[in-house]
Amino acid sequence: MKKNSRVIILGVLISIFFIAQDVMADSIEKLKDSEDYDSIYNIESQIVQFVNNGPTTSSGGRQITIEDVDLDNAVKEYLDTPLIENKLIDYAEVMDALNKSPYMWIVSIRADEVLYEACVTRERDENGQQTGPWGVEGVYVYEPGNLTLEEQLNASLEKNEIGINAYQFFLVGGVAPIRQPLFMALDNERILYVIPARTSAAAMITDSSKTRSNIYSDEELEPSDPDGFQAYDFKSVMQAAANVPDTFGQGGGSAVIDIGKKSQPIAQYVITASAVIVFIIFGVIFLRRKKFKNKYKL
Repeated sequence: MKKNSRVIILGVLISIFFIAQDVMADSIEKLKDSEDYDSIYNIESQIVQFVNNGPTTSSGGRQITIEDVDLDNAVKEYLDTPLIENKLIDYAEVMDALNKSPYMWIVSIRADEVLYEACVTRERDENGQQTGPWGVEGVYVYEPGNLTLEEQLNASLEKNEIGINAYQFFLVGGVAPIRQPLFMALDNERILYVIPARTSAAAMITDSSKTRSNIYSDEELEPSDPDGFQAYDFKSVMQAAANVPDTFGQGGGSAVIDIGKKSQPIAQYVITASAVIVFIIFGVIFLRRKKFKNKYKL
């Protein structure tokens, strides 16, 4: 009887393990689960040709083959979704904004430890709608030792002790005013965390209350960090972004977000401005009275 119980318990544990694996796979949007799969599968040879026509030469690596292309695990990246500037945080409004956003698929390719990321997307029409055929827009080339986007996310989750099973993770790029790739972690209600996807994004978020300088501001650093990036509270990032001048958001430029810099409440600005105005008024009145008295004496 005890032996049978042990077998049953072992079977349950194995089932839980495989269920957890499935949940992890579904936490990020991957091409294998998308209706876009067949369309992009049909241009897989174009992806290989595009990479071999330039990126492999510049990297000094060998020519890639279809076997090197990890099409199934390509990650979906949403583009220019105004999550921060429009203060979108609730699950329903975030999902609505994502569904209306253009996107591309980031296809990872490894050849002799060199990592290539092919950006596969469709052209947009004058209304911003993606209506054209799928094609390769560009390729990132990373030296050996760099992580894929999924590997980077897993490293960051481990660093911050964030359980992957409790959240959905969406990769977004071009979000003003940071404009670098970020992972947004959502539960069933709202966005909780912002996690940089690359060093370029980690350089754009800092906390001056904890550190004097951002270690990722060095342009010579590799684009990924096997130790993981710091996760930030989304509300804190959103509030800090409100201190960034509008010119960054409107002009397409990027700006560093300092969540450690406390902003003054609007009421305080109003009080200060009112005090200055009152001081100016009294100063003008005083000068006029003084001038009038001097004129009367004459």
